[in-house]
This record gives sequence, C-alpha cells and structure tokens, in this order.
Amino acid sequence: MMGAQAGFLSSTAVCGRSVHLKPSACRAIGPVFQAQRSYRRANLVRANLKTVDEGEQGTLEYRLAFQKDTKKVSPWHDVPLYANDEKTLVNYVNEIPKGTSAKMEIATEEANNPIKQDVKKGALRFYKYSDSLVNYGALPQTWEDPNEKNEDTGCNGDNDPVDVIEISADAKPMGAVYAVKPFGILALLDEGETDWKVLAIDAADPNAEKINSVEDANEIYPGLVDDVTDWFRMYKTAEGKGENEYAFGGKAKDTAFTMRIIAETHESYKKLKAGSIPNEDLSLN
Repeated sequence: MMGAQAGFLSSTAVCGRSVHLKPSACRAIGPVFQAQRSYRRANLVRANLKTVDEGEQGTLEYRLAFQKDTKKVSPWHDVPLYANDEKTLVNYVNEIPKGTSAKMEIATEEANNPIKQDVKKGALRFYKYSDSLVNYGALPQTWEDPNEKNEDTGCNGDNDPVDVIEISADAKPMGAVYAVKPFGILALLDEGETDWKVLAIDAADPNAEKINSVEDANEIYPGLVDDVTDWFRMYKTAEGKGENEYAFGGKAKDTAFTMRIIAETHESYKKLKAGSIPNEDLSLN
C-alpha cells in the first residue's frame, strides 16, 4: 500500500514524558513507560530510525535527537513528506503527546533539528490552559514562508513547518514518526501570521478508513474538532493574552484544500532548502 518511503512510517519514541531521565536512558517506569519502550522496539527496527535523549528532561539543555543507523538525522529534513505514492498520506512527527503540557517543538534553528522544550524569558514553557487534547506535531519538509503573503488568509507564514492536530484516541510518544491521513485544516492567525493546523488521524487507526472529512470526524469523535478549535483560540488567555483569531470564521477547510496547502508549503520548503529564499536563522542540514 505504501510506496518506497514506507520505512519512515513507523514510530520513534522516548521512554518518559513527565519524568527526568539521564542521557540516553530508556528505563521502563511503570506500565505507561513499558508500553512506550515496546512501541519503540517494535517499530524503530523497521524504520532504522531511533531517538536519543540528550541531557535531562525538564531542563533547558534537554534535546531529543534522531538517528538513522549511527548518524544523526533531522526529523524536518530527513523524513519524507509523503507516505504513499498516491500522496494521500503524509508522515508526521509527534512533538507533544496527548494529555501532556510541556510545549515541545522541533528546534528549527539547531543542527539536525532535535525536539526541545520551548523557552520564554529563560523559563521552560508549559500549556497553562490545560493539557493538550490531542497529539500535536509537525509535517516534515514543509515550511510556512514569512516573506510571502498567503492568498487565502492575507497573512504571511510563521517561519515554521506546518502543524498537525492528530486526533487518534491513543497518546503517542514524543518523537514518534508515523503516517497520518489529513482530512481538514484550520487557519489560525497568530499575531498576524498564518499558522496552518492540519487535522489528521493516524493512518493505522481503526477509524482512519472511515474519516475522509471533518463531517466524518464529527460523527466518530463528536465535538472533538470544535473543542480543539476552541482550545487553540483560547489557550493563550491563561497567559494573560487575548484570544487567537482564525481565518474562514474558524471553520475547517476540506481535504482537497488541505492537500493543496500541504503541497504549497512543501514547494516553499524545497525553495528554502535549495537556497533560493534568503535564510539566516534556520538550520537546513
């Protein structure tokens, strides 16, 4: 079913989300972490891709690095975007597991782009509004161009890979890389920048075949899309800021529109990577 890139569909994982681990440690700490370790063993062997803890979780220095064989690789640059020949599935990098609050992200300015915790005014960032309702991460080999005004939203891009809201019921480990099926997209306007958020579901989820639209998702997970839309509108209010805004009245666009935005941001990424767009801050190796 998948094409030649199927080796990247499997998951990577770390062994803990809310505990401190020593560098490169992978200990089972209770049933949850045992499951995460099994998830890692079962899937990384096929992908030949693994994650390595560098530093101690919960510190400014902590990084989750990616390796293929013995070489460090980038989850942004070295994982292909499309997960099948038909380009109906895309690969996804999970940054923030469902039910957690640490604001983890791909470090686009660092060599090999490990995952790190976002920092503001020298302090690690956590969601204050609530824990994440979904698995949340990014699409490899995409980029929202801050120099180009999007014709659909009227705002420039936010200089990041495209975000993904992954709605499957299970919490996935930080650093998991797997195929997802997009079915819609939200256009958050964050401080005047376009911040696309693809709605998707794990392609291996039993409900994936049934979900081809936002309407389908609403039937299987009643209220979830609306809840997530409201969450991203409101979450900064817990930090004393105003509500976020959306283009299109906060309504999700359909699958065809979603795939067009993914393709456009992939083209922007390729121009960035080729050096045809000026870049001083992002690490492209």
